[in-house]
Amino acid sequence: MAYIGQGIKQGTFKVLDTSGNTYNGSNTTFSLGTQVGAAAQLLVSHDGVIQLPGTDYTLASGGASITFSTAPASGASIFIVEISGAVGGTVTPSDTSVTADKLNTALLTGHTDIGANLADADLFLVDDGAGGTLRKVAASRIKTYAATTSATDSFSITGSTPTLTIGDAGAEDTKIVFDGNAQDYHIGLDDSADSLVIGKGSTLGTTSHIVTDENGHVTKPLQSAFLFQCSTQSNATGGGQNHTIPATNERFDTNADLASDGTFTAPVTGKYLFCGNYAYENPTSSHDRSMSRILTSNRDYTFAVDPHSSVDSNNTRHVMHVVIADMDANDTMTFNGHVSGSGQTVEIKDEGHFSGMLIG
Repeated sequence: MAYIGQGIKQGTFKVLDTSGNTYNGSNTTFSLGTQVGAAAQLLVSHDGVIQLPGTDYTLASGGASITFSTAPASGASIFIVEISGAVGGTVTPSDTSVTADKLNTALLTGHTDIGANLADADLFLVDDGAGGTLRKVAASRIKTYAATTSATDSFSITGSTPTLTIGDAGAEDTKIVFDGNAQDYHIGLDDSADSLVIGKGSTLGTTSHIVTDENGHVTKPLQSAFLFQCSTQSNATGGGQNHTIPATNERFDTNADLASDGTFTAPVTGKYLFCGNYAYENPTSSHDRSMSRILTSNRDYTFAVDPHSSVDSNNTRHVMHVVIADMDANDTMTFNGHVSGSGQTVEIKDEGHFSGMLIG
């Protein structure tokens, strides 16, 4: 049939279920049971009187509720029709009224991939977190934020071959710092030396505890170790005297645990290797026993030999003594020469060397 006038606008009319609302003459806001974009999308009848959008009522709760300017009286008869589609022309949703459920995933997935690495000038949309406002941000800002932000709890890397890469193959040191309450530690790559370093503090290379080079050699630069050569000790023993060997000619003392009188103090509880090479000169036929003694706080390691066997052309008897000693922190150790059987005429020569180290 022919029709004269404006084109017919199509849409849908939906009577909203508001049966759960109670009108008592005081409440003004009621649930719509759905969410609409604008007050003009509703046809509201209050006791048979059509209400004017924006004057008699407005939307609340992002379009999920209706608020009347005057509270409906108790027992009021109200029905509401939602008008959607093209009826009434184009409808502009009110601010913040469009929810995630109303967005098609193709809004993101339907676009062409960037096809390259992100550039600093690429833009993103973010919620500024303060008032729920969307703002644009450049990739450069995100990169700066990620580089300076610390994880506050923990994170995990999962997958069949999880990998965490630190560094970009450049000539630069990289490290992980463990921020302790009283003491910091670090694990890092000393790129100039091609070494993996475990050390104290947050600065790579200043106090290195364990260093592994590219060939697998492992060193402990601060591991307790010493070596010294004694000076000649005239008339040191012979009549049963126990003579402590002084560290008069120190060759090295890595952790400064050796005193000049020959006393070594254990820095930590552990197993220590001690080696003594004693040189006794001028034992007489009356001297019947020579001993090398390594004395610790809790044990006496004694090795006794005949003072006359294996004497060289200079009438010097060399005695080697090696032990692994169990020591507690702050225990002490000394090397001691002991010859008995006659007078105190035996000399301890400067040919002797004495050493020790923490081994475990």
